[in-house]
Amino acid sequence: MNAARSLPVILALLAVTGCASPSYVNQGEGETGVLGINEVVFQVHDAYTTAPPDCVAIMPLTIKEPSQPKVTPEDSAKVRLSLYAHLATQSKREVRLERIDHVLAEAKGDRKAVAERIKCAAIMEGEVTEYGTVFLGVYSRVAVGIDLKLVRAADGVVLWEGRHTAASHGGTIPLDPIGVAMGVADAASNVRDEQILRVTDDLARRLVSTIPDNKVVAMDDPVNEPPKVAQAQPVQEAPVDDLAAGEKLLADGDHAGALVAADRAIAADSNRSGAWFLKGRVLMLDRDYAKAEPAILKAVALDRGNAKYLNALGAVNAEKGATDRALAAYRMAINSDSADGFAWYNTGIIHFNAGDPTEAADAFYGAGLAYLKAGDYAKAERALTDLKDIAKSGIPVQTKVKTIEDALSELTRRKT
Repeated sequence: MNAARSLPVILALLAVTGCASPSYVNQGEGETGVLGINEVVFQVHDAYTTAPPDCVAIMPLTIKEPSQPKVTPEDSAKVRLSLYAHLATQSKREVRLERIDHVLAEAKGDRKAVAERIKCAAIMEGEVTEYGTVFLGVYSRVAVGIDLKLVRAADGVVLWEGRHTAASHGGTIPLDPIGVAMGVADAASNVRDEQILRVTDDLARRLVSTIPDNKVVAMDDPVNEPPKVAQAQPVQEAPVDDLAAGEKLLADGDHAGALVAADRAIAADSNRSGAWFLKGRVLMLDRDYAKAEPAILKAVALDRGNAKYLNALGAVNAEKGATDRALAAYRMAINSDSADGFAWYNTGIIHFNAGDPTEAADAFYGAGLAYLKAGDYAKAERALTDLKDIAKSGIPVQTKVKTIEDALSELTRRKT
């Protein structure tokens, strides 16, 4: 078949596969793909089933060489961020990417040492195999591909692995001059900047969906913001005091530096609630709860209506097993801010673990509504997942589930 005759056939095949839903190939169940087109290939190993990790740290992704179009470090960073965002929907402890990168630099690339320092049992590693667009006049292809592995940090045992290339195809089969013009227009619209972000999101969502989520755990950072795609930030002036410097160091992942800055700010003004909270938050994120609690209590005493401070107090007490004190702190946080998703969600966790699914369902529902209002759809989906799990036990929560499902569906429809 010559090139002129084969082009319509190629375009037709790509059009069909580009619109079709992906097929999931579970190699652990002995499944095999058919054509290798639009497949999400994965395997959950026995080591994962035996001891599921409660924390996953996503390491910087490598780039397959040579890649065409050439993949840049900025491209791989966007894929990594999208994976982080979708893992946020699961009940696994999150470690901010900036914190991982900071510790990785200090540990000179020793990933096992990084996992030990950030107290995370599993690390996700991967190679970006494709990222970019191909435009051929009447046809365009936007694609992002990756090979991933989830390994146990202590011994390198593979827990889960997956690979997928998500793609969007544009263009039509040109049968006449008008068809050519329409095909060119469709192909051109397919290569807009937002399309590569949409394809990246599809890739991450599909792969993360194959990682089992079989544990319900509390959220641990009361001020953790929903992840966003990296964008160029305006140049900021140098921090004006120790508290601002400490906040920046914490944002950059430097916990030791942030702790020193917080202590300096406290020494300068012991009534500065933000400095006490910064100190307590760093210690809490380092899982040193015994030292974190006094600092957070001081912050609460200085600013009793601050929901974030109360959330931190609740989280620390929950980790220490003082659930009554944790619930009291979360109740105060909700009284201060009724749309406090963190307090609602962690209240649900406590009730769930105490064997009170009805109270847990009410709290998860409150969390879902709060996160929808805040625009944190990943955490809203997480609350929805927990509500669905409660529904399996016979608790009548169908109305709550439908309300959040409908809201998420409507938001998805608006985005697309």
